[in-house]
Amino acid sequence: MFNVGWFTRSMVVVAQYTVVGFLTLTYVIQPKALHRFVGYLEETASQTYYDLVKACETPGTHLHRDWSHLKAPVIAKNYWNLSDDATWVDVLRNLFADETNHRDVNHTFASMKNDDPNPFVTKHLNDAAKAWRLEQKD
Repeated sequence: MFNVGWFTRSMVVVAQYTVVGFLTLTYVIQPKALHRFVGYLEETASQTYYDLVKACETPGTHLHRDWSHLKAPVIAKNYWNLSDDATWVDVLRNLFADETNHRDVNHTFASMKNDDPNPFVTKHLNDAAKAWRLEQKD
């Protein structure tokens, strides 16, 4: 898809190692700051997916013309348990929902005191139980 040279590839690898190292160090020293940062990244992602859905649903836009008729990939249908006739816009809606959940979780962790209990444990256990029931049906 892209024909990039060795210099660009090298710069990407160096940047990834630098950022991962910096973010890991930040998390070790100040985890709340990293959760807040990631929460803001997730807000940006949420807004992006919202804008994409809106453009796909607005007649006359390029995204409506190019994406509104596309079928959802099988992997997305399986992951989100979508119907057989799901569209790419349905996938975008689910991506939007996931990103808003990630945003809320990270902002919650950033706002908690160090000894506060994890408020998402019950939700995680309920989601896991639901997934296990779905697997047993197959």
